[in-house]
Amino acid sequence: MIRRSFAAGTASKKHWLLAFALAMGVAQASSATAQTGSVSSPPKVATTPYLESLPSLGSKASSESSGIIQTSCSSCGMGHLAAPSADGGDCFGNCGGNCVPGHQPCAPCTCESCIGRFFCGIYECICCPDPCYDPHWVAAADAAFFVDGARPMTQMRLRWDAGLNLQFPDRAEYFWARADGNGKGPKFPINGFKGETGLNYSQLSLYTEAASGNFSAFTILPYDSIDPEQAAHAAGFGDVVIGTKSMLLDCELMQLTFGFNTYLPSGNFTKGIGTGHVSIEPQLLLALRLAQNTYFQAQLSEWIPLGGDTDYEGAILHYHFSVNQVLWKAMADVQIIGTAEFNGYSFQDGAFTDPILGSFQGASGDTYISIGPGLRCVICDKVDFGIGTAFSITNHHFADQLYRTELRWRF
Repeated sequence: MIRRSFAAGTASKKHWLLAFALAMGVAQASSATAQTGSVSSPPKVATTPYLESLPSLGSKASSESSGIIQTSCSSCGMGHLAAPSADGGDCFGNCGGNCVPGHQPCAPCTCESCIGRFFCGIYECICCPDPCYDPHWVAAADAAFFVDGARPMTQMRLRWDAGLNLQFPDRAEYFWARADGNGKGPKFPINGFKGETGLNYSQLSLYTEAASGNFSAFTILPYDSIDPEQAAHAAGFGDVVIGTKSMLLDCELMQLTFGFNTYLPSGNFTKGIGTGHVSIEPQLLLALRLAQNTYFQAQLSEWIPLGGDTDYEGAILHYHFSVNQVLWKAMADVQIIGTAEFNGYSFQDGAFTDPILGSFQGASGDTYISIGPGLRCVICDKVDFGIGTAFSITNHHFADQLYRTELRWRF
């Protein structure tokens, strides 16, 4: 019995020793595998139709569906398949110096002469706008008193005009309606005169403009006071003006704007307040930068009467130019600007009443010209005020002397 128990114990110990040896072998194999870095590959995941239908991260479909547009040089014209552009851009995001995303490629424009550089500047303004240009109101570009500003701007303006010795007020029915006794204007003869011998006038007007981007709409509400030499004194609200501005070109060099004004016969024309008919006035407005603190302003307008006296009404081409120069900066945002202005009115048709010779004096072919200086103070690009003058240099004229005072407030 004792020998059999001893034999059974010995067999049991052999089984434990064999199990321990196997365990040690497995441990040594695992350690060797970790040191050599060989790792068994993970099991493959079966693809599904849903995963296969998803676009890749850089694909066009992914960009469009996510709302993110892939960055590239779109100005090279034909996307990623185009050949390298002339300025060195390769359409794979490596654009040359004249290749701006979102614009057409620009050919270099260089010239040594002053006129050549000017036309190069116009070319670049139209075809190659500066992507870093920030459109904004510039005081020196809108300082003239007799030239409308080119840049649409939300603002209000209070203006006072004082005109002295105005001649032939019914000429082409621009200031008065026909005034020889057979038209809508004041009735003549008076004191033996067949027409008005001259008058002084004052006008207080409120200009209100609302702008959005490159477009604006405005109204002008005038209050007139006239003091004729022969006709009776009169005062009242004159012809209301409504208009629009649409900027055609805007760059550092220049701003070009198309404007359209409509004059409504809201004044009492029988007393000389207004013309008694509708008029329209398309116009072009320009602001051109000549130097850092010097601008040239220009206005070209065609005044066209509608529904006036068929014998007296006539179109007028009028043009205004101004050179504006910053004279002094009291502070960084307070400046004094001087203006030198030219005004011309060329009559294309119509008639007027001469106080001695009488009716049906031809207006066509004559031109009125006036010139004068002005001075404007601008504060913080928000408020400005000043006075401008225009003195006639032709024998015939509207006002022989015109003094204009303005206060403007921009929002």
